[in-house]
Amino acid sequence: MTAIKPAGLDAFLRKPDPAIAAILIHGEEGDAVHELAQRAVKKVAGSLDDPFTVAALTDQDVASDPARLIDEVQSISMFGGSKAVWVKGVGEGFLKAALPLLEGKAKGNLVVAEAAALPKNSQLRAQFERSPHALLLPLYEAEASEIAAMVEQLLQKDDLKIGQDALARFIELAGPARGLARREAEKLALYCLGRDRVSVEDVEAICGNDTGSTPDALADAVFGGEVEEADRLFHDLVRGGHDAGRLLGVVHGQALKLAEFRIAIDRGATADQMVKQARPPVFFRRQRLVIAQLRAWGLSDLVTAGSTLSANVLAARQNSELAQAIAGRCLLSLARKGLALRLDR
Repeated sequence: MTAIKPAGLDAFLRKPDPAIAAILIHGEEGDAVHELAQRAVKKVAGSLDDPFTVAALTDQDVASDPARLIDEVQSISMFGGSKAVWVKGVGEGFLKAALPLLEGKAKGNLVVAEAAALPKNSQLRAQFERSPHALLLPLYEAEASEIAAMVEQLLQKDDLKIGQDALARFIELAGPARGLARREAEKLALYCLGRDRVSVEDVEAICGNDTGSTPDALADAVFGGEVEEADRLFHDLVRGGHDAGRLLGVVHGQALKLAEFRIAIDRGATADQMVKQARPPVFFRRQRLVIAQLRAWGLSDLVTAGSTLSANVLAARQNSELAQAIAGRCLLSLARKGLALRLDR
């Protein structure tokens, strides 16, 4: 079974396929993975904590007694109806217990399993991808459109509307992490309760981390050659709960966008035109900073920066315990390069 998206999970839950014995949801955003697992368990069992309809297990439970998983799958609810087997924090050791399900040798209650992001060489991931009796849902970084839809839906519950400028600013401040964006949207709704519309000023007043630092400000400091500011922002953001690898990803996205602008400029466009006509739009308070970056960075320098950032994003993902050190060193190096380019301009 090929991997599905969250919409595919919703479609399955509306009309379950009896051939599917297990669902594995994995991704870097633990909160978002857990939320999807909750949605699946509640739809199947009608509850998240009823011991008669939900068998809650951990990876350790299953690893110490692999047969227990199949016992729970084949057990019958005391009062009838569907039952869910919910396994949290699974790792590669889960595969041994799940193999009878993946091979179609055991059927019964649906297994819903949660895992952190699984690399491409993970045997657990590979077996779920190949099995016709399982669904694999990898939860990648959210697209801006997904965050926008979620924010609008949450605000609508309190009869609030948000304009495109305010929504674009929200996405810049909250970033692509679903859990963080949801919490920020809930804070925003509470702040604006009793009104009918959310403004850019409302978003800036309530959203973002407590230090006032944002990932976009970090990217601007790096490419603007503000070495001390880049270092301060990076550590503020990490202390505020941002993942170091994701911060590298934001700066990498800035490098790609600047390179795209630079190509158009080298063909005759102006920096002012490119920045002001960009889609998605560059927030107006950042436009002069981005224009200054385009004056300093040439295309070859941006391509080199993009390659460096891409390699360090991968290194941070593969070495999570060293991610902060990898990201910090990379960003400081690029900020120093930005300073040198700015001074040479």
